[in-house]
Amino acid sequence: MYDNAMGLMQRDLVKRTPANGVLYVAELHPQYNRETKSMDWKLYPKQDHLVCFLGGSLLLGVTEGKGPFPPEWETLTASQQRDWMTGEDIIKTCVATYNTATGLSPEIVHFKTSEDKDADSVDWYIKGSDPSNPDVLSFDARYILRPETVESLFLAWRQTGDQKYRDQGWKIFEAIEKYTKVEDGGYTSILNVNSTHTPREDKMETFFLVCRPAKCASLQYANPAQSETLKYLYLLFSDSSVLPLDQYVFNTEAHPLPVFQP
Repeated sequence: MYDNAMGLMQRDLVKRTPANGVLYVAELHPQYNRETKSMDWKLYPKQDHLVCFLGGSLLLGVTEGKGPFPPEWETLTASQQRDWMTGEDIIKTCVATYNTATGLSPEIVHFKTSEDKDADSVDWYIKGSDPSNPDVLSFDARYILRPETVESLFLAWRQTGDQKYRDQGWKIFEAIEKYTKVEDGGYTSILNVNSTHTPREDKMETFFLVCRPAKCASLQYANPAQSETLKYLYLLFSDSSVLPLDQYVFNTEAHPLPVFQP
């Protein structure tokens, strides 16, 4: 089932930009055709930050958390080599979307296709955003403390030992500290990643940080626990003996579950 799903994704959704061959995973939307009175499908060259978990997961799909790390290339099947390279490229793309004024990634990016006039020079953009006027707000330009890229960086580091993944994760952490930390406690979403004076939202998502319910009313005195974003950042800089990938799996909310044989 997994191999079939990845094969179809590679066939139908994995695309590259004309300018620099940046790899992304497009969206396929159903559309009703009034003439044929049937459903058609339209491909949209956009990628949500949510998709950025996929890079690390593809690497994990190759190794299943078992060494040697990195895997011995000649021992991999053609589909495993394809998935590994795709995983690395997705991570590269997701990290590139953090190349903004704040060093944080937008919620959604769109990619240029051959039909766009500037497709030969631009790979991706934030829809509705005006780089020359940071006061123009776009729904896509928000950063809401999402974990998916640092999740992939953690998985990539564990399976390759490549220092660049830690370096990239640390840079993201520094940007989070600089632009989202609230002086009297907690962290917040920002509305425009391309403005260093961005407005903030008055909320902190639970996938970034959670606290004990009895004390959540005041983050200053709360006993916080790491949720997805901070947990993956912590693990990125932890020893590989902490929750080893061949002994634990992480569910969609980053809760580690022990691997067992029934």
